Amino acid sequence: MKPVKVCWYGLIVVLYFAGRITGRREFFLLLFIMGFILLYSLCLNLWTAGSFCYIQEVEKKVCVKGSSTSMRITIVNDKPFPFSLIRLTMVPVARSQAAYGRFSLLPGSRIAYSVPLHCPYRGIYGVGMTTLEINDSFGLVRTNFNMLKLPYYRHTDVKVYPQLTELSVLPAGVSDSKLFGNVSKWYTDHGESFADLRPYRPGDQFKRVHRAVSARMREWYVRTYDMPVETSILIALDTAMNCETVEDGLYLSDLACECAAAIARYSIKTGYRVVYHDTGLASPLVLRSLNDFTKLYDRLTALRFTQQGDDLEGFPHLSSTQLSEARAAYIISASGGERLKEALDSPDNTQPGVKLIAVGSKASSLPGIEPGFSGITGVQIVHIAVGDDVAEVLAL
Repeated sequence: MKPVKVCWYGLIVVLYFAGRITGRREFFLLLFIMGFILLYSLCLNLWTAGSFCYIQEVEKKVCVKGSSTSMRITIVNDKPFPFSLIRLTMVPVARSQAAYGRFSLLPGSRIAYSVPLHCPYRGIYGVGMTTLEINDSFGLVRTNFNMLKLPYYRHTDVKVYPQLTELSVLPAGVSDSKLFGNVSKWYTDHGESFADLRPYRPGDQFKRVHRAVSARMREWYVRTYDMPVETSILIALDTAMNCETVEDGLYLSDLACECAAAIARYSIKTGYRVVYHDTGLASPLVLRSLNDFTKLYDRLTALRFTQQGDDLEGFPHLSSTQLSEARAAYIISASGGERLKEALDSPDNTQPGVKLIAVGSKASSLPGIEPGFSGITGVQIVHIAVGDDVAEVLAL
């Protein structure tokens, strides 16, 4: 249709100058007729976009990083005139994998597209149509519409959770004999030291039943336990990062969130209360059971990371009281450099039992944080890179 469009607009220019030179009304009459057709085509495009009929469905709106789902978009032409040519742009979770569709539709017909949605990053993403390019039936006017600015259209949100790694052991680096994560020492849901017996109540675990006493008393009795003095595990997530590209930043933030989720879930399963910090929280999240883990999982899914600056913005403030009350503290950061040293070497953060999970995009360490670095009092450093086995690295 491009030759028709070139001839049409060229003829409008010729008629205009011919009318100005000769002064004959015929040229201006033809000029007005051609202009009216252009105006009619533009109005037709606007009406088509304003009453665009579609069906947009997503197979699974909740996924885990690394999984896949699909989106189906159906376009219906319920107008009394045909769609000459429409070009549709559809965006999945990974914006670099945008899909395109070109189609023409007769009145009363429809066309459907199935777009695979791969989930390489965690987060909440709006998927669907972004740009609608409409050509009129005459091929004279092409109009582009941003679908997000149309009042009737909204993207469909897809929530992608971080990968959830199951840990078999997690050394905490504490100096006492009760090594956190030792597979030979597992704590019950209600404490670690045997205290007393009481009659059975509905909901008690059967493994806590004291068989000898129950047989003698001819009634079910269960063991009760004292809560340990230090039962909390502190997790602090640095939301600033040091990365070269946007894609590197996505992978680093996903890895940091994966580490936080793995440590928190393992700590809860082994009987510890988890206290989670990041900069955006007005107060820390406290997780006491696996039912509370969903709050942290949702928080990590929606968490935004930023490029690090010269200050300590993005690094959670940890007081000496919080560190001293925790059995072990895990600080997860992808920033590195002198900024991280300054944050960890402050007087409030020099408590024993602190472990730094240094997240990097390569096998080498973060800038300014050398392997085996011991210049920060009481801080152990574990380096983890994109592609590493999280369970294997955290077990070191």
